[in-house]
Amino acid sequence: MTEIALLKFAHVLGLVYWLGADLGVFYSSYVLCDDQQPSAVRVSAAKILFALDQAPRVSMTLMLPLGVHLAVSLGYIVAPAWLVPALWLLTAGWLTMVLVLHFKGHGDALPGLKRFDLAFRALLVVALVGIGVTAIIGAMPSVTTWAGIKLAVFGGLVFCGLMVRLRLKPFEPAFGQLLRGEATAADNDAIHRSIGGTRPFVLTIWVGLLLNTALGVHVF
Repeated sequence: MTEIALLKFAHVLGLVYWLGADLGVFYSSYVLCDDQQPSAVRVSAAKILFALDQAPRVSMTLMLPLGVHLAVSLGYIVAPAWLVPALWLLTAGWLTMVLVLHFKGHGDALPGLKRFDLAFRALLVVALVGIGVTAIIGAMPSVTTWAGIKLAVFGGLVFCGLMVRLRLKPFEPAFGQLLRGEATAADNDAIHRSIGGTRPFVLTIWVGLLLNTALGVHVF
């Protein structure tokens, strides 16, 4: 199997795990928000949600270097030889941060790393959208319009992920109350509002993934 075939295969797997797991997370969120369900059922749904949610986080991290590596290999991006290895090295650090925060960043743990992660993602949004728009308007000949659109859309996906994180801020203390079996009406309302507030951004992520997939297979 050639390098390009391997990259395409991994890129498709990234889409499958990202979107497929996200659908499971989306469905589980409705069970979690249903305060007519017993607490044990809601907590079990939350455990499923948290486990499944790691797949989209890892997929997002890997999709960027896979896509750029593939675009460089196919000639859609003309880049110096160091760019792809540097991007993979950066991704290794990003992925490590994602995993550490998933397993060790509960509650008030690792506040500095959480702030760094948010700042890193915000910078990534600016960089990707900036490069994408610059390519789209023709001011960056080394990046084709096709690749520019995909980069800009991916930047939008990272932005939506950031917004999901921000909307979930009230969720954790309220969920802690649910875990202890002490959830009040105010806690349930906080769970409803925080998770409900993420859904428009989750749906936007799905649209962006489908758009980038359609571009990838040259539907238009």
